[in-house]
Amino acid sequence: MTGVQEHLKKWTEEMKLLVCDISGEMHGMVQKPGAILVNSPVQCLNQAIIEHPDAVVIRFGDIALRERDALIELCGVLKQNQYTKGIDVIAPLCSKHRSVVERLRNAGIEYVRFLAKGKQPQTAIDVTTIKPESKDQVDVQLEILCPYLHYSKIDSRHEMTVCGAYLDRMVLGGHRLHEICETQGHLHCEYYLNPRCSS
Repeated sequence: MTGVQEHLKKWTEEMKLLVCDISGEMHGMVQKPGAILVNSPVQCLNQAIIEHPDAVVIRFGDIALRERDALIELCGVLKQNQYTKGIDVIAPLCSKHRSVVERLRNAGIEYVRFLAKGKQPQTAIDVTTIKPESKDQVDVQLEILCPYLHYSKIDSRHEMTVCGAYLDRMVLGGHRLHEICETQGHLHCEYYLNPRCSS
């Protein structure tokens, strides 16, 4: 059994969870005994220190970019604080955003889970029974995503995904983004193999 497998084995349904959902979409839906739901990064940090849960689930829903930044900062604080740094953290994400995953890795987060698109929040994922798998490791997910995925801000809530292997001039979406750029299919992409990068 590898270290990761042994680590994941400790995740059970009886674990004491702290769930942070600043979107409020999970209000009234976290009914597992022992689970704590909070709606702000400050509440999450306070409860993590006071209650010392077995794991923290930080849900990245449909939120503004500054709120997303605040959650990433929260992840870093949890992993640096002497009282919380040993607690596992998993981050359910609404999209396969390479930059966010990289920032979560740099913050020390162990696992990410991508939420299914087009589903209602209550059916997209049950955060009270979430159990990470080996494929949810941050480094594993980064190996799948194309390193040339870049993002350009549109407004306070939205970004445009562009191809860094094409001078950030090609907007990515639809089949190319979801079936090539966000999968290991990018290893055969003509732009990935012959990138046109600015000097």
